[in-house]
Amino acid sequence: MENLSHTLLGLTLAKAGLERATPLATTALVVSSNLPDIDVLSGMNGADSYIEYHRGFTHSFVGLALLAAALTIALAFIDRRFRLRRDPFKRPLNPLKIFLIAYLGGLTHTLLDFTNAYGVRPLLPFDGRWFYGDLIFVVDPWMWLILGSTAAWLTLADSPRSVFSSRFFTHFKRAFWLIAATGTALAVALAMRNPPEPQIAIPFVVRLIWFAGFAIILLGVIFRWGRTGARLARYSLLALAIYYAAMFMAHRSAVERAQNGLPVEGATRVAAWPMPANPLLWQSVTTTNDSAYARYVNLAGNYPQWSKYALPDPKLINALRESVEARRFFDFARYTAATVEQREDGYTMLIRDLRFSLRLRAELDRDLTVVSADVRW
Repeated sequence: MENLSHTLLGLTLAKAGLERATPLATTALVVSSNLPDIDVLSGMNGADSYIEYHRGFTHSFVGLALLAAALTIALAFIDRRFRLRRDPFKRPLNPLKIFLIAYLGGLTHTLLDFTNAYGVRPLLPFDGRWFYGDLIFVVDPWMWLILGSTAAWLTLADSPRSVFSSRFFTHFKRAFWLIAATGTALAVALAMRNPPEPQIAIPFVVRLIWFAGFAIILLGVIFRWGRTGARLARYSLLALAIYYAAMFMAHRSAVERAQNGLPVEGATRVAAWPMPANPLLWQSVTTTNDSAYARYVNLAGNYPQWSKYALPDPKLINALRESVEARRFFDFARYTAATVEQREDGYTMLIRDLRFSLRLRAELDRDLTVVSADVRW
């Protein structure tokens, strides 16, 4: 998931009662809810390095524990060096509670990431298998509404004695929510207006419903609905659980409808994952031994015909795996389609992951030696 959703979940968990567990609990939750994405720095070495390391060790159960321990040490130092120095009679943070809260924040990060088609590898370094939930798109505006509502109401309605009630933090919170509100509203208003495929355009009624929810959030800020306290945050978490349950049922329905309309016999795998913003629109993929088929499943309408794609030749795949870049691509890719051009002196291959715009372009000579391989989004 994108980091706004991770941040909002961390804030909501804090406001649901965990902020009272120990000083700096809210800080620990918000930071740890985003900390696993420190692995995005691997993208500085190219797309192939990014897909090798992103959602890898820092998203695993072992890696989360190490990140939680590092964050605990950092917050304990900050607590002694700054907060307690100004007032030695304040309650110091509890390192064990901070560690557990930070680990919880990291677990929620991995859990949210698991629920989309990108997947996670939680068993590293012992097992590099990918696990996919296929329930939520990586950018989900409905989660912004569900979590953003109470997170905004409760943080903007902090009591006067709150640690975040100083003038600086008051202005900081207002600026944060202004930027978040403006950014999300623009994203929903402008995204997918002219998509490459008409089927994935976000319907006007979907945008209208979202902005109605957005207006309710603004009313809550104006009338300070956050005064109801932690119970409101718990209702938000319950609403999130209900939303996930609904998406689970929609996912099962999308897979079932894909299975009932398979284009050929002998399909080996069938999967479906959601498209942006519209919970009724899913992309389904099925494979046979030599082909892949993809189409959109609209749970409220008709379905287009299946599109057929050629699978990469295993002989060429084995040759490509001699390249580090190609090996990283195939270790990440889930469903692929290939275009192969045979030349007098070898082959030119373009292979893409059907989930994303990720592509591998490679050239092999007549002896199937990799001449070049380039991975790009």
